[in-house]
Amino acid sequence: MLDRVDHIDIRTPDFEGTVAFLRTLGMQDVRQTHPDRKSVELALPGEGQVVFEVRADAEAAQMYVHHIALHAPDATAAVQELSDRGVQFSKKHALIEHTGRTISNAHDSGGGTWQVTD
Repeated sequence: MLDRVDHIDIRTPDFEGTVAFLRTLGMQDVRQTHPDRKSVELALPGEGQVVFEVRADAEAAQMYVHHIALHAPDATAAVQELSDRGVQFSKKHALIEHTGRTISNAHDSGGGTWQVTD
């Protein structure tokens, strides 16, 4: 059903500084989206690394995790199976035009956002 962590979406008031810091740690650019989205994806070198999507949030007091995305080879079936288990989704199979992928969002009891993506 779910087979790996796809990405961790972080938001920061200092987009350029956060991206520069992650590059200093050795992370490399995986993808940059349209400039209007103000987003870059970075990962450590090598196969199967977790991607960190960094997005600007001028209103944030500090960097924070917005969501953790889990990959599913068949996202439709995974969302259905999780729904059958009682997981409630606030968004299902929404197309993100900048990436061409679909996402479904669920929230844990602590307020965390968990995403299923294809």
